[in-house]
Amino acid sequence: MIAFGALGAALLYALGYLELKASIHHGATSKRVTIFSNYAMAAWSMPLAFLAFILPTHPNWPAAFAAIGAGACLFIGRICTVKALAKADLSISAPLLGMKTVLVALFSILLLHAPVGWHLMSAAVLTVAALTLLQIGPDHNKHHRRAAVGWAMGASILFALVDVLTQGYARTSGVAFFQPVMFVVLAAMTPLLGSTPPAPAVAKKRLLIGSAVIGFQAPLVIMLIGLFGQATLINILYATRTIWSVAVDAWKGEGNAREYWVERLSGAVLLLAAIVLAILK
Repeated sequence: MIAFGALGAALLYALGYLELKASIHHGATSKRVTIFSNYAMAAWSMPLAFLAFILPTHPNWPAAFAAIGAGACLFIGRICTVKALAKADLSISAPLLGMKTVLVALFSILLLHAPVGWHLMSAAVLTVAALTLLQIGPDHNKHHRRAAVGWAMGASILFALVDVLTQGYARTSGVAFFQPVMFVVLAAMTPLLGSTPPAPAVAKKRLLIGSAVIGFQAPLVIMLIGLFGQATLINILYATRTIWSVAVDAWKGEGNAREYWVERLSGAVLLLAAIVLAILK
């Protein structure tokens, strides 16, 4: 059950972002993609509140403020995510977002003075190698790939902060309290993006499908951890989304993934190895 759910969420991650990337390709604005996917994510997360009937829940003000901060980081991180998706192929942008796990480990060193072991040193080296491989592509859009790396790095830093806040406060307040509050903040901040022109008809269907899928898979992972524990195993299995993203893009993508799938798959595998090392540190 755990393996099926985590691997399923990883595949849904890749498929969802494939649809969102296609909607951008067919004329949907990055802002509209962000708005739709934010609301879908918030809507799918609301059932997490019912975990209060199963899991211990202890609402408190420090956890509430931490959840608000996590929601704000998530909001800005989602903007960076869609910007990265718009700038480069799915097989480049989606795996790069996996850097979050390595950054969480590095933040634990900087903020919590955790010891630096061979796991993290190896993970850092593998991440650099993965970034090099994932950027391989045609020369004419090199600047777009570099921009995607920058946006993905920004998203990863913000999502790492979300994880740090979640690990620090969700355990004391309960997943059924912390996560719904965080996603309500995400939904409440989304109108700040302003209005956007409607997506063309050819893009609208893919935008709706992609938003629904991306919105569903995120709380699914949270629910699996909340119900079964086994956070390490679940996060390792979910990290296979780096490989799924390259495979799905090479299969159905509309960019250069088929031409450079060997290099990008190699980069995704190295990044997966770095993530596993960071999780097992």
